[in-house]
Parts: sequence; C-alpha cells; structure tokens
Amino acid sequence: MDNFINTQLHPADTCIVCTEAFSVTHQPVALPCKHIFGHECIKKWLKSGRGNTNACPTCRYVCVERKSLRVPFDAPSIWKALCEQPPSRLHAYMTRIWSGLQVLWQRHPSGVFTVTDILDQAIIPALISTAYRTQEPEDRSQDSILDCYNLVATSWDSLGRPDTATGLAIPLVRLARLMASAGAVLPKWLTTNPRANRMIWRANASLPITEEHVSWDAVIEAAELNDDQRFPLLHLYTMLISQNIAHQSQPTVWPTKRHEVTNLVVERCCQKIGGSGGSGWKGKPSNAFKDTLVGVYEELRRWQLEKRRMSLRGHNGEESVVKGIWALAAWVAGNDASAR
Repeated sequence: MDNFINTQLHPADTCIVCTEAFSVTHQPVALPCKHIFGHECIKKWLKSGRGNTNACPTCRYVCVERKSLRVPFDAPSIWKALCEQPPSRLHAYMTRIWSGLQVLWQRHPSGVFTVTDILDQAIIPALISTAYRTQEPEDRSQDSILDCYNLVATSWDSLGRPDTATGLAIPLVRLARLMASAGAVLPKWLTTNPRANRMIWRANASLPITEEHVSWDAVIEAAELNDDQRFPLLHLYTMLISQNIAHQSQPTVWPTKRHEVTNLVVERCCQKIGGSGGSGWKGKPSNAFKDTLVGVYEELRRWQLEKRRMSLRGHNGEESVVKGIWALAAWVAGNDASAR
C-alpha cells in the first residue's frame, strides 16, 4: 500500500492544458475519468468542436457524445437543407439555371427540353458553380448544395444518365421547368431579380418532392385559399398573369361576349403560362377555375391599365392582395353560376 501511495498518487497542482498552476482564479475540476484540469481550460477544450475534443485530453475518455452536424445523405434531408439555404445562395443557383435555360432556348426554340437537357445543361452546372463560388473551402464538407450535386450526379451516372428524373433530381428538374414557364412571360430583367427568383423557388418547394410536374390540380387547390402550403404557387401564378398583362399587347377593343373573354384569358393564362411543351403543366384547368380566372384577370387588368398601378413583382404585402383578388373572383363566379 505504501508503495502504491508513494508511486501512483500524484498531486495535481498544474493544469496540463495550459501548464499553469491552480489558484483561486484557476480552479481545478475533475472529469468523470478522474483527470484534473483547470475549469476554464477544459471548458474551452470541450466546446471547441474540433477533432476529438469531446474527450479527455489525457486518456481520450469520451465525456460528451457529439451529435453529427452533417445533413443525412438522403434526398428528403438534403432537399430540406437546400430549401433552408440563404436566399443569396439560392438566387446565385437560380441565376446559373437561367443561363443554362438560355442556351437550351437557343438550341430548342420550341421550349421542349428533355430531362437530360435540363440536368446536363442547367441543373448540374448550376450546382457545381454555386457550391464552389459561394462557399469557403473549409465549409464544403457540410455544404448541402455540394451534397445535392454529389447525390444527383452520382445517381444519374449510375443509372446510365436516363432521360428521366429520379430522387432528388425530381424537384430540381421541376424547378427548371417552372422557371421555363415563367420565362415565357417574365421580362428578362425580372429573371435576375432576387424577389422573383425567391417566389419561383417557394412555389416549387410547396410541392411534394416526389411530384414530377407542376399540375393544374395543385394550382386549383391553391386557388381555394384553404392551404397556406400551396399558396406560394398561387402567388407566383398570379404574378405571371400580372406580368402577362403588363408586357403583352392588349386588344384594342376588349371583348364583350363571355365566351370570347374566357377564350382570351385561357389563351394568355393557361396556354402561354402553363401550356404545352417541355415546361407544360400537368392536367387541365377546370371550367369552374376558368370562370374564377376570368375575374382575376379582369381585376388585375383594371388595377394595372385603368388605375395605372404597378404590376405584381413579389413585393412585401402582395400576399393579401393576391388572396383578396382570388377570393373576390371566386365569389363573383359562384354568384354568376347560381344565376345561370
């Protein structure tokens, strides 16, 4: 016993982290493994978050289980993290997609783009560009955009680069197609506007990750104003209608017959915006929706052309305007249907 006491029990008078002696202002503390350190020193060590600093500096006893900060490497988790990226990064990403779409429009003026075209020319280059130009090198190990690129590119290559979207590529291809639909209406300067791009992103993110196309059913559901999750899609659609009114020539004489007005509105708001082609929306708008749409178009037309108010562009406060216009148009259409 005396030998053990004399050889194995060592008084702790200094901290092995800073090598300073313990004092009133440098209090000693013991970890669960019984090793003793200065209180402030071991606190800084454990909080630094580098390497194995969650363990005792002497024996590597793990004091605190560290939770991984890395996003799980699966499509839903990466998509969620992607949607939570700073607006500036998402805008940079979408700006690069616009560049890719411009190239595709030059190659295919009809606007019919295959999945291969979109992935190869727009999505993958945009992911690479955004990951490496907007993120510091030391931060890339936890970069969701880089994770997205790795998952999409690897999956696509492993499947032989098919002309179909799978997994995480589905919402990304859908985003590009939604941008192509918007590009048929928006003036070019508005495609570089962060607010407009944020609206397009939110509209796309309001749809399930597994849904390959924007559908008219989703727009109709959003127009019922019962689902806030779908509202960004309706807001974007209304903004596109507003921009169509602002930038497309109007008839010299506005039609007076109901079916003529409906045909004109459908041509501009259902065929021009979500019509056929590579970016066409799935399904067809219902007759009841068309009746409401006529009211929305006419109200926006009065607002912009007769009252000379600014078109919708994604400014703060537009949400209440959009909801009010659709609610009023639906009420009028419902009364007209009852009268008929």
